[in-house]
Amino acid sequence: MAKEGKKGFGRIALIVVIVVVVAGVIGAMGGGGSTDSSADTGAQTEEQASTPVPDQDPYTVSDETIDASNPYSLFIDGTLTNNTDREVGYIQVEYNLYDAEGAQVGTALANTNNLQPGGVWKFEAMGTASPDEVASFELIDVTGF
Repeated sequence: MAKEGKKGFGRIALIVVIVVVVAGVIGAMGGGGSTDSSADTGAQTEEQASTPVPDQDPYTVSDETIDASNPYSLFIDGTLTNNTDREVGYIQVEYNLYDAEGAQVGTALANTNNLQPGGVWKFEAMGTASPDEVASFELIDVTGF
């Protein structure tokens, strides 16, 4: 009889562990239902609040110019604005560099950390091509997270 009691307790403990693990996995995945009262009142959740305003890009790049004053390195100077209402932990701008015939001759990139909501970053993207090779550039991507 004592063995049956221990065996039953072991099963109960195993079931409790399984339930706790499953509940943790469901919670980590976002769960099924919402107990957040903001869903009922129309208040924005943190995820919704960090979404940019419709028809507005999350980031604006402006004032881009080529700086070829260094004979060994090409730079693209510019300004990036974080149009979201959240801090961006990492952000990067990437450019393709082209010669006079339109062939790609290199890339340029710059990155920074912790750009505040509405923050402005004056960047200097360093290029991989010689300044005398580059006739134009194109912004390829802005990555932020």
